[in-house]
Amino acid sequence: MDNKIIIVGIIILITFLSGCIQSDISKIDGLSSSINFHLKNGDVYLNNATYDTNKAIYNYALTNCENATSEFKKARKFAFEGFTYAQNSNNTIYINYMQSVLDEIDAKLNATNELKTAIPLLINNNTIDANNHIGNANGFIEKATGFYSQRNAIIRQNPDKFKIINN
Repeated sequence: MDNKIIIVGIIILITFLSGCIQSDISKIDGLSSSINFHLKNGDVYLNNATYDTNKAIYNYALTNCENATSEFKKARKFAFEGFTYAQNSNNTIYINYMQSVLDEIDAKLNATNELKTAIPLLINNNTIDANNHIGNANGFIEKATGFYSQRNAIIRQNPDKFKIINN
């Protein structure tokens, strides 16, 4: 009788503990809302910085660049954590997905830095160098768009592995 109670107790304990332990994949799912939140905020700030730059409102443009950088860095922190979980899971689909997210964020960080570099040049009427940096920023945005498309393709090809969330 005592053995039955011990065995039932162990089974209940194992069941309880297994429910409390998150898998690496569920940890990625948990991070996705934070990644998307900071990415969207960064995008808004970067778009505002671009608008302000085009309107020659340079002080606001620089502030928006700083805010965009901050948001993209937060997104990158969460994405890198997700990438680590993906590597731990040894699942190439999640690894490729998280790598695309990191690449997209890095491209947006680079675009923001290029715009931030261009603004003082515009203030000093050095339009040739400023336009070179703006061209670089546009190139990084094109790369970011490619990585965004790449990760969406991974989702479409593997709908069983991803929760569909509104982007």
